[in-house]
Amino acid sequence: MKESITSELDELKNELEEYVQIRVDLIKLHIAGEMSRFFSSFMTKTVMLYLFFFVFMFFSIAAGLVLGSWLDSYALGFAAMGGLFLIAALIFWFLRKQLIERHVVQRFIELMFPKFDDDSD
Repeated sequence: MKESITSELDELKNELEEYVQIRVDLIKLHIAGEMSRFFSSFMTKTVMLYLFFFVFMFFSIAAGLVLGSWLDSYALGFAAMGGLFLIAALIFWFLRKQLIERHVVQRFIELMFPKFDDDSD
């Protein structure tokens, strides 16, 4: 009888250790998947931002030249473009919490506290 209980407890202990190890492996795989998704997304967005920067820069130069030709002064054309960028920067500064911070905090929370598909509890 005592040996039966001991063997049952050993079997239970082994199954519990196996369950814990499987959960640890699942968490590691989930973290690896999330990190790889994060870094691939980060790299994609970085490259896209870099390309859009150059597109935006060349369109800004073109707009400055066009405004300058309309105003008969390239200096005024580029000053007008600078004024537009200053206004856009101020609007962005005042709306940064709504535009950026909430989104970043939400994504960080989703990354740090994932919902597992097999957790139905």
